[in-house]
Amino acid sequence: MTSSTKTNVYDVIVVGAGAAGIGVSVALKDAGIDNFLVLERFRVGAAFALWPEETRFITPSFPTNSIGMLDLNSVAIGVSPAFGLEVEHPTGKEYAFHLNAIAAFRELPIQTETTVLRVTKVGQDFRVDTEQETLRAKHVIWAAGEFLYPARGGFPGMELCQHTATVRRYAELEGDDFIIVGGYESGVDAAYHLAHQGKRCKILDKGSPWKNEGSDPSVVLSTYSLERMRQLVFKERVELFPNAAVTSVAKDGEGFVVETAD
Repeated sequence: MTSSTKTNVYDVIVVGAGAAGIGVSVALKDAGIDNFLVLERFRVGAAFALWPEETRFITPSFPTNSIGMLDLNSVAIGVSPAFGLEVEHPTGKEYAFHLNAIAAFRELPIQTETTVLRVTKVGQDFRVDTEQETLRAKHVIWAAGEFLYPARGGFPGMELCQHTATVRRYAELEGDDFIIVGGYESGVDAAYHLAHQGKRCKILDKGSPWKNEGSDPSVVLSTYSLERMRQLVFKERVELFPNAAVTSVAKDGEGFVVETAD
């Protein structure tokens, strides 16, 4: 997309071209700041494009009015995924398409296939080292999400487990019985899709997020997840194990042994 010179000092460098990176880039342009650059390790919306094929947004997209933020999944004023995609719960690939459309329409200065190695402070500026070059900026905004950097520590044997961030299609996973460690949104999502494939699942969680009450989405399950948990196929094929703190996972022949604190 946009090339850069090593001598130029940008007003802002944004690291990441996902929802946060695209949203803040549009905000910079709306604020009259043009001397900025977006560095993206892969391509625009890459993390969303790598979601499991069956996974959809838990937050609904719905155009509510003609001004301001049109729906919960908007990243810019006057833009609505619901209006553009005509989908209430977009897939990751659909949302990546939406982000690419915004980037192209707003002509955002995005440099793809660029891996940032380090950011250091040099005087009043920042030095941003990539695999290709060294850039300077007055400000750096870090907009790299967590999906592409899954946590793989926590208990012995975690490396034997498959992280949800590495699943491309739940329909392709082999086996008839699954143990899912973690009962929050991604755990429920995995169990829901596996149940629809005729699999049986046990969800182990050290708490009981499906029982938590409140309106804070960072603490309680979304209504979208709770609604799916009430479906008959989920109730018939998914067992919930609260207060099950996993302490280890070990290979055992063709399967696995999962131990909890009790």
